[in-house]
Amino acid sequence: MQQWYDEEFGPTGTVSGGVYAGKSYWLCTENWGSIYQNPSQNYPIDLDVYYNSGGFSNGYVPLFIVVGFQNKVYWDNNSSNFRASLRQAIDEMQAEGVYVDKPVSDEKLIFDESQDFDLSRVFVDIEGNPVTVTLENNSDPGIVTAVLNGDILTITANNTTSGTSTITIKGTAGEFFDTDEFTISVFDPALYNIENFETGDFNKFPWKFSGTKNWIITTSSPYEGSNCIRSADINGNQSAETYLNMDYPSDGFIYFWYKVSSEGNYDFFKFYIDGIEKTRVSGSSTWIYATYPVSAGSHTFKWRYDKDISGDSGSDCAWVDLITFEGGMPTSINNTEARIQKLELYQNYPNPFNPATDISFSLNKSGPVKLSVYNHTGQLVSDLVDGTLSEGMHKINFNALDLNSGIYFYTLETSENSISRKMMLIK
Repeated sequence: MQQWYDEEFGPTGTVSGGVYAGKSYWLCTENWGSIYQNPSQNYPIDLDVYYNSGGFSNGYVPLFIVVGFQNKVYWDNNSSNFRASLRQAIDEMQAEGVYVDKPVSDEKLIFDESQDFDLSRVFVDIEGNPVTVTLENNSDPGIVTAVLNGDILTITANNTTSGTSTITIKGTAGEFFDTDEFTISVFDPALYNIENFETGDFNKFPWKFSGTKNWIITTSSPYEGSNCIRSADINGNQSAETYLNMDYPSDGFIYFWYKVSSEGNYDFFKFYIDGIEKTRVSGSSTWIYATYPVSAGSHTFKWRYDKDISGDSGSDCAWVDLITFEGGMPTSINNTEARIQKLELYQNYPNPFNPATDISFSLNKSGPVKLSVYNHTGQLVSDLVDGTLSEGMHKINFNALDLNSGIYFYTLETSENSISRKMMLIK
């Protein structure tokens, strides 16, 4: 039977002059009765279809059926001629239903940020009927609020807690529906840093340069906005390098866009994390998106363009734009080069947690520090730090194995300031 199907209804079917080629999905059970005898068999659709007797025109299980949305039976036939039955199904069946046409993309927000999503084109009804969109679920209202007004969904991030919530929306037309899911991730703005070079200089972060030449700000063909950076003009056996040191209190990512115009296989754009080459590209390219995971700790990110001894091609350079440090903040291997400007207490990670989480903070000078955890009534449950610490980034692990689920607060105290944040223990 599989061979018969392929000959006429498969993508390259030639029987019947190819009229029915590629117009059917293959779904067949050799013996319907075996379903009842062995329901554990792995059939490609819900077994409720096979048990449904009232849904068939002849009142009992037919030899051939076409099923679709919500196991609706569109067509059934008891003919013993498989080819004739499938031809009839293709000729007579009327397509209907709702499907996701333009799914909503996952998004990232920082504390207190809002974003509107136009849902009017997410769902489509095959017959052109109007589709009603409803908000079905917001998996974590503590991370974001979600309000649907007509076709506009407004998502607003909370102002204290990092995390991710899954939003589920539903499109309905008559008896048919489909759903779409997407995630909203919320970040502490101190740990979600973007370099787009729109300041027109390298002063937003403590950029450093090495190699024969630097990189330069340019308005020529940026990926977005008005500016990007480009490797400076160099000669044979020379390189242009720029690098940046970042601290990641917990695991995160780095994203950026780049493009290259160089002599293929000889002059290269390269990207490094902690001296390990991650990207090597030559020749001519349009803008390319790069993403890499970054583990917790201090890291050096370096962008480099270098040439071999001779030969040029294209613009003989590389461009970089829109760098995102998700979970990272600028620092320096040598604190005398780039000092932390102020006291910062970051959102614990993970949050919610069970039973342990990391609490990170940065000190702009050495001195006495106290880090304490309190329950929702204000009762002290743990002194994590009580002593003198040096300037820089610090990370403390808090284990709540012996505590009950609930809301807790952690407070960082120095001689000049006190900062508190909220966290949630879920067991």
